[in-house]
Amino acid sequence: MTIQWKKSTCPYCGVGCGLMVEAEHGKILRVHGMKGHPVNNGDLCALPANYPQLFAAEGRLTQPMIRRDGKLLPAGWDEAVMYVANGLNRIIRKHGPNAVAFYGGAANFTEEYYLINKLVKAVIGTNNVECTARLCMASASMGFLSTFGADAPPTCYDDIEEADLFFIAGNNMAVSLPVLFRRVCAARVKNKTKIVVVDPRRSETACMADIHLQIRPGTDVALNNALAYVLLKEGYVDESTVGFYTTGLDNLKAVVEEYAPARAAMITGCTETLIRETACIIGRAKKMLTFWFQGYNQSTQAVFKNNTLHNVSLLTNNYCRPGAGPLSITGEANTLGCRWVGALSHLLPGMRMVSNPRHRQEVAEYWDMPADKIQATPGRSILDIIHGLHSGEVRALWVLASNPAASLPHTQWVEEGLSKAELLIVQDIFHPTETSMLADVVLAGAQWCEKTGTFISSERRVELVEKIIDPPGMAKSDCEIICLVARAMGFQKEFPYASPDEVFAEWRGITSGRICDMSGVSYERLRDKVGLQLPCPEMSHPGTQRLFTDLHFPRPDGRAALLARDYKEPAETTTKEYPFVLITGRLACHFNTRTRTSRIKQLHDIEPDNFVEIHPVDAQNLGLEEGDMVEVTSRRGSVRGVARIKDSVLIGNVFMGMHYGKASVAEDDKLANLVCSPAYDVHSYQPEFKYCAVKVAKSVRV
Repeated sequence: MTIQWKKSTCPYCGVGCGLMVEAEHGKILRVHGMKGHPVNNGDLCALPANYPQLFAAEGRLTQPMIRRDGKLLPAGWDEAVMYVANGLNRIIRKHGPNAVAFYGGAANFTEEYYLINKLVKAVIGTNNVECTARLCMASASMGFLSTFGADAPPTCYDDIEEADLFFIAGNNMAVSLPVLFRRVCAARVKNKTKIVVVDPRRSETACMADIHLQIRPGTDVALNNALAYVLLKEGYVDESTVGFYTTGLDNLKAVVEEYAPARAAMITGCTETLIRETACIIGRAKKMLTFWFQGYNQSTQAVFKNNTLHNVSLLTNNYCRPGAGPLSITGEANTLGCRWVGALSHLLPGMRMVSNPRHRQEVAEYWDMPADKIQATPGRSILDIIHGLHSGEVRALWVLASNPAASLPHTQWVEEGLSKAELLIVQDIFHPTETSMLADVVLAGAQWCEKTGTFISSERRVELVEKIIDPPGMAKSDCEIICLVARAMGFQKEFPYASPDEVFAEWRGITSGRICDMSGVSYERLRDKVGLQLPCPEMSHPGTQRLFTDLHFPRPDGRAALLARDYKEPAETTTKEYPFVLITGRLACHFNTRTRTSRIKQLHDIEPDNFVEIHPVDAQNLGLEEGDMVEVTSRRGSVRGVARIKDSVLIGNVFMGMHYGKASVAEDDKLANLVCSPAYDVHSYQPEFKYCAVKVAKSVRV
């Protein structure tokens, strides 16, 4: 076999960078950025560039395993599939369908989640389907839905070069989205685009800002209301125009009266002058593009943060125009695809809701099954699934390409819940992970470039990832595994698919007429193009670059909603015993819980262990020196890391990386989620990773 090059898409964040993959003799040799791709034009970050090492990394699963006498031992596929199918059927017969749940990662292909939705929500008959979009973008999704009437990000990356102001909130783009951030920096130089950054840390992104609003953690709603206050008071809002395409202006004006800059300064810690200056920059901007990320979404007020940020854009007509609007980038490769295919417990395929009778009827008719088979109430969120494992109401959990024993907050409680499962199925590409070590059965899946399927990026671009090499040993594609289990459960008729192309063709049909319409998308067409932006309703359609450019929104009255939201404190505030605020976040060299990046030496060696970033004043008061081992303790437990003394954090705040768990470092007490609060936003069910009260001390443990 000669060296071959194939185009592909990055399997990490939701930017959707185009890649060229070099393979020879069944091995991936190199990954390069694709020249001419509209997203990255040959640029690339460190993660996919180092990806080839993963295909031969230690711990790669090559066959299924079943737990026998307390140990996971190798098994054949026939035995493993029947073990899963019989176990699920037994639990469903004895305890009902709601005793079964599914949880997966948002780097899975859309085809895989389409199959899971059909199996679990329609065939088995429970809505307990969740994915890591719940931890990443559920709040942004609910923010779009409540303000604009649909979870439909309207902008595109080309708006970066059109904007004259970037408003970046809770988003360290330089670390989390380096390829897009380089476009932001280039636009700043070429177009003199101004940058406003809102972040409790002076991050790498904040260092590039014209204005850095270093607010106290969790106070974004108060800040956004103050910005709206100044915009309204200083005449930057054309109220007649705004009233044409929005509702709720009078109510919003009444609420923001309580958020004069003087009061907002007391809440946020920013000066009144800086708040006013920022509002005036926004008011004078002709095209403001807003970016936000987990600093917004991982909060008990996350949806309100999203709503109030959208308010600022709508008040200034910074919406639905080139260079203007909200640009939310997802944390994983297919988070938008997961939402649109229905991979959360309140959703159905094609941007439909389980609580909507018409939506249930449409999906049931498409799947040729009774509408009452699909339950009318949302299933459990992932944290409620863990609650169900503790109570015994959930007996079986199937985990696909995710690691909840490390990624969820209050991980000791999570691990205890997983340990109580009557049947824990883990389908992944590596073992051990924190979750696979608890499994009753482990199914060996294929990874990126070993299987075929599609992602949908944050700008609504569908991209095809094709199989380039075979998976190792007996490992199988996730689509094949799901179909094998479904058929073994007795659902041969419902799962006749012979290829992912057939699954895609069926999934495409259920999107017809929706904002996510893929009627004009096919594998053949995607092979010839660098993705197509949705909606794409016909085969001759070029794709849709921007949504709602006619200022008509998918709400009953056709107008967007200005939503008046009051600021509330985080669920857990500091006390005399727990006087510090812990913030967690991403590092440039790692991804999620390091199930992959810890196995890449070049990336692991950059940040092999966790650390605690602490302000010099706090370090002096605690008697800490650079390099000391620090213990961070909350009401739920303790975690340790090496002291890094930096004034990039506010006094009274500490920062830790989110990535480290006991399967990837020598000690088992480096995972920040051990101390994080399981409190969540009541509207999005997204946990509050970005704020928990802790105490900090020099570690006395050896």
